[in-house]
Amino acid sequence: MTETVTKMYFCAICKKRHSIDLPIDFAEGKTHYPFVHFFIHKFQGEPEKHFEKIGADIITTLYIDKNLTIRGTEVALEDPNANIMNRDDAQTMITFLTNHINELQEAYDNLAEQYAKLLESVQLQK
Repeated sequence: MTETVTKMYFCAICKKRHSIDLPIDFAEGKTHYPFVHFFIHKFQGEPEKHFEKIGADIITTLYIDKNLTIRGTEVALEDPNANIMNRDDAQTMITFLTNHINELQEAYDNLAEQYAKLLESVQLQK
């Protein structure tokens, strides 16, 4: 299990402080600092004051330094009539994830084959 560190940031839309758990090695290997981390969280403000925002997605951008300190935050309500990212960025992400899944599947298949051979050799020794 990956060790994590909990960091806090303020969401100007929710008007609340939120926490996020980041892997302890999250900043390793980045090409520049602070680096950008995007994610989506749900509106968690006061529902009686902002009924229209209940359950809304909030696009969150964190600027994180080498020591995992959050140096800046930007938030934006998702526009239900617009895409969060353009098609080229989405295609790039899908391609990257698909390639990574394929690499993991190949590694798993290789390990499963090695494990089967190991079991077979142990059974032959008996």
